Amino acid sequence: MGITGIGKHFQNKVYEEKGIQNIAESKYMDKITKGESINLLQEMTNGVSIEISEEGKKIIQKMASVEQEGTQNMPASYEERIKLLQEAIKPAQKLHRIIPNIQTNDKLEKSLKGANENLVDAAYSIIYGDLIPHNVGELTEDERKELIFVGLEKAKFLAECLEYDKADSFMDAMNTIAKYGINGKTDEQGNITYDIRWGAMTGAPDDYISSGELMQRIAPKQYKTYLSMQNEAIEKNDERLALKAVKFAIDWEINTYRTNPKPFEDIKAEQVNWKKNVDNTKINSNYTNTNKLDMDCFIKSVLEQNKVLNADYLSNNLKEYAKFFK
Repeated sequence: MGITGIGKHFQNKVYEEKGIQNIAESKYMDKITKGESINLLQEMTNGVSIEISEEGKKIIQKMASVEQEGTQNMPASYEERIKLLQEAIKPAQKLHRIIPNIQTNDKLEKSLKGANENLVDAAYSIIYGDLIPHNVGELTEDERKELIFVGLEKAKFLAECLEYDKADSFMDAMNTIAKYGINGKTDEQGNITYDIRWGAMTGAPDDYISSGELMQRIAPKQYKTYLSMQNEAIEKNDERLALKAVKFAIDWEINTYRTNPKPFEDIKAEQVNWKKNVDNTKINSNYTNTNKLDMDCFIKSVLEQNKVLNADYLSNNLKEYAKFFK
């Protein structure tokens, strides 16, 4: 879903019977009340993110439909609501760095928040250079997987440079990305295909699937319309258009589910099985007790443990990584 929790405009349109999730999720307002951050466009498949400022949280809370004595506590006019929304939402920006799984990407971004930009660049160099590269040239399958294990050693070195409370979360994300990589399929040209799914929202059950993703799978024509509506709302920063897109997706999901629930249940089961397969993927690395005292010790230790990759290839790979720490 693009935007949820803004108001109760569509609460009567949403129901929980037969496993349908309640889209008017109170958890967003609970998070706001506790002072936590939220991402209203977390599930958008085009990688658009909107952040809420501290003042924005108060404004969104004011805008949300909090019924008191049978009336809605909303600003008086549509123009005032638009003005408040524009003040609350920072300019939308494309995320060039994104892991195509909502929970993994969320964990990764939070773990790197506030880190030195060089460390952030180093993390993404590991991801796209070692863990889930688009092409590995002439590397054999064993060499490709060895490169993933080297990438995890790099991640462990980097984790020691992060704040203590973020290091574990960072490694959780990197280990999951490594599992995506291990399950990748390589063709004769060295191109790799990865089965990485958007999955459930952060905090949602494993079988939760957004209306947008369901629509993309089941009704591509309607999804194209929905995506166009979302994009227009973002480009114009228009609350009315955003809510219109949400209503379109909710109406589609409810009506389609009532007519034929089987595709919904099949896709949910497929997603649960996919996540189980990722979780059960083993990382059998031969790299143990790598010396992380400094970069020189780290490089020497990794090279000494390597038994699969070409020594020159690995040495150059590690030297490129070292540049991020100068």
